Amino acid sequence: MIKKIKVPLFLGLIIFSLNIEAAETYVVPPTSSTHSSVPVISDVAMERCVKNYNEAKWLSEKIDTMAVNNYSQSAVNNYNEKVRLHSQMTSIFNRDCAGKQSRSAYEAAKKLNNER
Repeated sequence: MIKKIKVPLFLGLIIFSLNIEAAETYVVPPTSSTHSSVPVISDVAMERCVKNYNEAKWLSEKIDTMAVNNYSQSAVNNYNEKVRLHSQMTSIFNRDCAGKQSRSAYEAAKKLNNER
């Protein structure tokens, strides 16, 4: 009887993971129009910014829903590594992308979605 339960559960997990990946689509980072002259970056740089912004957002969502076993050093280390990576991604975005614009930010997001 246990084997009968494992197969539907396994298929359910696959379908669930496919639905999660389908929900992760690249979007253009928010921009501010409070400045009259905003620095313009290259289209290639903006594509990196769009990718970094979205992957940091998805990682943040994953971190927010993680249940960490505080009695397992490897689980704590795994959680801390994800937090460190998110912090690094956010710092890079703030340094290279925040407050900047590109003529093709929407095209960059579309291209990244098509590559998925």
